[in-house]
Amino acid sequence: MDIESQSPVAVAPGVQAHADTPRHSLRLDNQELVKTSFWISQVFMIIATVAGVYLAAKEGLSQAIAFDSLMSQQNNYHLRHALYDELADNVQILTAYADKIEKERPFDIKRHHPAVATFVWENMRYSQSTLETPSEILSASRRFHSQSADIIDKLESKFYGPTYGVKELRVVIASMEQHTLPALKINYEALGESLRQAGVLEASK
Repeated sequence: MDIESQSPVAVAPGVQAHADTPRHSLRLDNQELVKTSFWISQVFMIIATVAGVYLAAKEGLSQAIAFDSLMSQQNNYHLRHALYDELADNVQILTAYADKIEKERPFDIKRHHPAVATFVWENMRYSQSTLETPSEILSASRRFHSQSADIIDKLESKFYGPTYGVKELRVVIASMEQHTLPALKINYEALGESLRQAGVLEASK
């Protein structure tokens, strides 16, 4: 009786222990899975955050560069347009001066000294946009100012006679009028059209 009564008791713990093992392992596996999923989600969140910040910074940098480029082009447009207007005015002033000297041949030429405008040209030295102007235009403008001023000085000091001095002055004027001014106008108008297409300048009326 003792042996029979003890057999079920001896077997039961073994069976019970054998049955509990999978459920305990299953609970451990679930916990590990939850922990693993959590860290994976955190890693992906960090990656997404870094990627978002990088893309936003890249886009912001691109927009800043584009904005700076448009502002630089706008400054160049206004500077070149103003230079064109000043040079065109000076061509008219010097042409009228040459006509007067040639026709009237005044004795005191200094009294008829032309009031040439140099406001834009002189202030271009302080502008960051000046050296972005095509070098051939800058060089031609510099020669125009220096050569015309030299001829006028020589006329006034009577180093040049009226006929010869006016002839030399007209050569300088013709170079500016026929070559430099048309090139400068084409340049700033093309720049203006680009700015209008970008919405920076209003369309010409």
